[in-house]
Amino acid sequence: MTRRDLRVRPRIATKVTVPTSSAASEHAAAKRAKHLFRRWFFPGMAMLMLATSIAGFAPGILDMAGRHEPVSALAAIHGIIFLVWLLLFLVQSLLARSAPVIWHRRLGIASLFVLLVMVPIGYATAVAMVQRGSDLSGDQHVGFSAYGPSLDAQTASVFNLLDLGFFALLAAGAFWFRTRLAIHKRLMLFANIQLMGASVTHLLGHTGLLSGGTVIGSFSAFLLVAVARDWVVDRRIHPLTAALAIISFVSLPMEASVISPSAIWHHLVDKLAGVQGKVIL
Repeated sequence: MTRRDLRVRPRIATKVTVPTSSAASEHAAAKRAKHLFRRWFFPGMAMLMLATSIAGFAPGILDMAGRHEPVSALAAIHGIIFLVWLLLFLVQSLLARSAPVIWHRRLGIASLFVLLVMVPIGYATAVAMVQRGSDLSGDQHVGFSAYGPSLDAQTASVFNLLDLGFFALLAAGAFWFRTRLAIHKRLMLFANIQLMGASVTHLLGHTGLLSGGTVIGSFSAFLLVAVARDWVVDRRIHPLTAALAIISFVSLPMEASVISPSAIWHHLVDKLAGVQGKVIL
């Protein structure tokens, strides 16, 4: 054995980073916040949608002074069914947090029957507006308005009819993909966001802030929150979320500037409503 063999080689010390107490507490707080956001996002969105709908429609019902006409039986049924749908969305989002999945699915069957009723009722309500030539509440400035420029009923109906169709398509897709959670919850969320167009329009109209920009801005806020949820929870934007957000955002200016002023749309709506209105070229 040589002297070289007996030589002890020095050990190389490795640096170990120990997180400080403040960094650890910040990490724990961020983790708790992310967990709460994940658990309460959908119930929170359902509550926000309910609040927006109530704030949009309640003033015109409670204060009859600015209405064009009293609330019709069809409009009352329409409002009740849509309110029930949003309440079901809230209950379903709460059940999805903590209750057994079977409860969520059973209530989903009841929601399907509500959907089958609300779509034709919504369609009939939009057609009735075209036949009258104005909205009942006066909030939407359809037909005539004491607050500024107004839209003819055929032009305004594009938002009611096309958004209702997009809602029905997304809701049906959510039921179809009910066993694929990532797809199901995003389709249902964006389906309900489509319903917010009417609520936002009524709210802005009643407060005297109605314009194309304010409607698009308010509606876009719901879309941005949906996109932000993906980033906060998953640190990425799900492709379905991105696609639906883009389509929803682009649809409003397309409906307003391209579809609604067209002669084809006016002719189609007049046929659907059974009226012979003047075609605007």
